[in-house]
Amino acid sequence: MNRLLSQSLFFYPATVLKGEPIPFFLSGYKARQWIGESDLQKYQLHHLKKITSFAYENSSFYRELFEKHGIDPGDLRSVNDLQRFPVISKRDLIENLETMSVRKHRIIADSKTTGGSTGEPVKLFKNAFALARERCATARSYEWAGVRIGDPQLRFWGVPHSQLGSRKAALIDLVANRKRISAFDITDKTLREYYELALKFEPRYIYGYVSVVEKFAAFILENGLRPIPSVNSVITTSEILSDGARSTISEAFCAKVFNEYGCGEVGSIAHECEHGSMHLMADNLLVEVNSDEGSSGELIVTDLFNKATPLIRYRLGDYGTLSKRPCVCGRSLPVIESIHGRAYDIISLPTGQKVHPEAVIYVFEGIQSHLNAFKQFQVVQESLERITVNLIPNSHWSETTHRKLVEDLRRDISDQITFDVNLVDSIDREPSGKMRLVKCKI
Repeated sequence: MNRLLSQSLFFYPATVLKGEPIPFFLSGYKARQWIGESDLQKYQLHHLKKITSFAYENSSFYRELFEKHGIDPGDLRSVNDLQRFPVISKRDLIENLETMSVRKHRIIADSKTTGGSTGEPVKLFKNAFALARERCATARSYEWAGVRIGDPQLRFWGVPHSQLGSRKAALIDLVANRKRISAFDITDKTLREYYELALKFEPRYIYGYVSVVEKFAAFILENGLRPIPSVNSVITTSEILSDGARSTISEAFCAKVFNEYGCGEVGSIAHECEHGSMHLMADNLLVEVNSDEGSSGELIVTDLFNKATPLIRYRLGDYGTLSKRPCVCGRSLPVIESIHGRAYDIISLPTGQKVHPEAVIYVFEGIQSHLNAFKQFQVVQESLERITVNLIPNSHWSETTHRKLVEDLRRDISDQITFDVNLVDSIDREPSGKMRLVKCKI
């Protein structure tokens, strides 16, 4: 579909009807990438004061937390003063969603459930204006890759298993002018079908998980197929983009590769510009590095606009390094030099098929969304025929939940694999401090 037609008939009408005034915010986001550092900090401080005061006045969780630590949002004089505020974790969000969230905003809020990269499924709410701002920051950043709102997209992503979920995804894809490709069905046969589909659909860009896009690219190169003529750029997400993966993808599509970094709780965090720098979405988020040395450390984020479930100094569970050097592109948005963690593994099936680890996450998200039966999980593939699930249960865990989890894994992953559920008190992390949610030992 033509980009302008997609914008005017589907995207803008659909988002405005949901209460997301994207057309009215977008010009401000395009302009703010060029403002000076001091002006950007003033903008951050203004909205930081507003969100911390709002949380204190409307959320019993934050009111009690701030008072416990002797914090008064009115004392904020600079963005650096935020460091005096306490840090919250995924566990805080999971256990205190009701008291952390502001009920009067739920009527204009969407709920989001995400497995994240730490194995702790979390749910939260995001109000319409905050969602609109997130989409504006993303749209601005995609322009760095030559992509405009409404450009046709070939998307390697999750495909819902339920009929209702599939219909909802199809409607969203229509609004976004994209073809969704299953990231979980990766065979030579399906890759050939995806290639033929791409030639007919003529996507302007390709978007998806690094490992799946790389496999598609390798298939094109190995079979001597011509690059897809319509593709102008590739945007990868959710996993670490290695130099090797970037090279393979770029060669196969004869296009520049742009990386993005984000999480379900706050959305877009950083995007790669045309000069290769990962710029933080600093007009939506305030990102800190928790490090005594001021170098590499755990990333802590404050969402400046989400009033439905305010996230103030929220630990992401990822590690990174902020750069003090400005980018040659001239944008004032801060640069993050490296992001550590999120090391996923592909699951191998006895049939030879490969399954993306996000397929596993979808199963656990489904269980947690309906039953809220565990605190954390990790999946370890011991052999082609056996997978161990290390799981920390909560008080809602039962034998019925146990059976449903195994049934869903056999249904969605493979019925030729034995799934052993191992109930544990804790799950070990990697030396980096990250937890590998999906590990493959074979």
